[in-house]
Amino acid sequence: MEKLATARDLQDRITAVLDTIEREFGSLPDEKLRWKPAPDRWSILECLQHLNLAERYYIRNIQHKVDSLGLIQTNPVDQPLESDWIGRLMLYAIDPQVKIKLPAPGMIRPRRPDELKPADVIAQFRELQTLLRDLLNKAVYLDWNEQKVMTLFGNWLKLRLGDSFRMLVAHTERHLAQAMRVKAEMATFA
Repeated sequence: MEKLATARDLQDRITAVLDTIEREFGSLPDEKLRWKPAPDRWSILECLQHLNLAERYYIRNIQHKVDSLGLIQTNPVDQPLESDWIGRLMLYAIDPQVKIKLPAPGMIRPRRPDELKPADVIAQFRELQTLLRDLLNKAVYLDWNEQKVMTLFGNWLKLRLGDSFRMLVAHTERHLAQAMRVKAEMATFA
């Protein structure tokens, strides 16, 4: 897997996520965005807010790396991507196809749906996904194997930049699929 092809693929996947958000949730009324299939399960709004909380943290750290770039080259250098054991484990744990349910750490657990403003949550989601897509354009000038990003677990556990980008997009796809399941369940209760 090469860096430049991966960056293009991730940008395409982010664009697909944004299109899905608009198509599937853009016209839903607030009460449907807040609807929970069960008390211990998340609503569509909670899925999106969880992504906002988690991704804001990682995107801020990635943006710091991108902002610290000095002279910008005219052509980014491609490179084969490598994952270490931490990256492989994180990517496996959040892969949308894997059915392991992991509890969200407290700092990225969403508030109750009635405490959230749907328009604000969706606007922030769009903004963060657009920023992530734009950061991919600039980050191709960085070494995705050498540069590391601090994780939610602290400075002692870092992810390679390439793994961070791949994890963020996979995490978004995982919770988008969860939100789509909530919408499908909602139709059966209507």
